[in-house]
Amino acid sequence: MVPVKALSPIYRALFKENMLQAGLLEHIDPQVWTIPWNVHSQAKHHSHSAFTYLAPYVFKVAISNHRLVSLTDRTVTFTYRKVGSARLRTAQLDVMEFLRRFLQHVLPHGFVKIRHFGFLHASCAIPLATIRLMIMLGHPMGDQPTSQKPPQPLAARCPTCGAPMRVVMGVWATPRAFVDTG
Repeated sequence: MVPVKALSPIYRALFKENMLQAGLLEHIDPQVWTIPWNVHSQAKHHSHSAFTYLAPYVFKVAISNHRLVSLTDRTVTFTYRKVGSARLRTAQLDVMEFLRRFLQHVLPHGFVKIRHFGFLHASCAIPLATIRLMIMLGHPMGDQPTSQKPPQPLAARCPTCGAPMRVVMGVWATPRAFVDTG
């Protein structure tokens, strides 16, 4: 087992290298790479104990416990139903792909699922038709939909002839430095 203090800078370097290869490094604040990271390290569990450990995190989030069938070396097996079908099917995914898909359903800290509040809550007494009517009365649409023209793209113009110029390289310090003279 590798000590956490030794593992943290290694993990940070590997993560930075992967972000560079994925073309995402420029989207990350450079300060992230200067602060010390704390990597949690734990001994590898048997697959059953891993399920027991992950169950509270998985329950009622993206996939419930009873849908998880098995976990072998690098494969997670779970059940699902196709839309409009009652037949239960099983699928196998690589553990990293399963985690990638699972984490797409995890909400950031402080966010809540909207179906638990307001008119989307299961115990809401106001019928959906009444809510739609209230929205229509509050915001009348009129007879015709409003037509909106898409905004014209910014284009630099030649000061001599006025024709649009083709940008070969941008050297502007801020987005406001580019001025549309058209």
